[in-house]
Amino acid sequence: MNNSAFTFQTLHPDTIMDALFEHGIRVDSGLTPLNSYENRVYQFQDEDRRRFVVKFYRPERWTADQILEEHQFALQLVNDEVPVAAPVAFNGQTLLNHQGFYFAVFPSVGGRQFEADNIDQMEAVGRYLGRMHQTGRKQLFIHRPTIGLNEYLIEPRKLFEDATLIPSGLKAAFLKATDELIAAVTAHWREDFTVLRLH
Repeated sequence: MNNSAFTFQTLHPDTIMDALFEHGIRVDSGLTPLNSYENRVYQFQDEDRRRFVVKFYRPERWTADQILEEHQFALQLVNDEVPVAAPVAFNGQTLLNHQGFYFAVFPSVGGRQFEADNIDQMEAVGRYLGRMHQTGRKQLFIHRPTIGLNEYLIEPRKLFEDATLIPSGLKAAFLKATDELIAAVTAHWREDFTVLRLH
């Protein structure tokens, strides 16, 4: 699947149901779409009344290796007693493929509203963040991109310069503001830190 041909319009409910059925999951409840910025995510219940979430990854956005690193990190977090929804393995595989779409199945876990003024909840969040950092520092991501000035500021600025999306009457002011932002961030940018799998 390539960028020019890609559209989530080809990800029909029947396609999703077929993908799940291939791995032994029969959807009993229908598919409830959940909010997601760039992927397609649906909650459902199977014939045994178990609740799951299936996530179809946007093609061309992440490689299989990058997604698998994310899955491995989630599984390590669970092993270190951090309550996250880690992907379900099917025949030892957490990353599945159907008609060119990578997807994964997760248990659907409930939560509760966070109360920022509840000291017990604040302490629990602090403990979990600490555990996440401890797990995150055990190894580095190899395939996932890192955050850098070039990727997030300099290259996008070049795209803006050539873009017809910005009205011509505003382009000079926009690029000037962008250059000021790049200069300010560059002045304070540090590279003398250790990146964890959380960053």
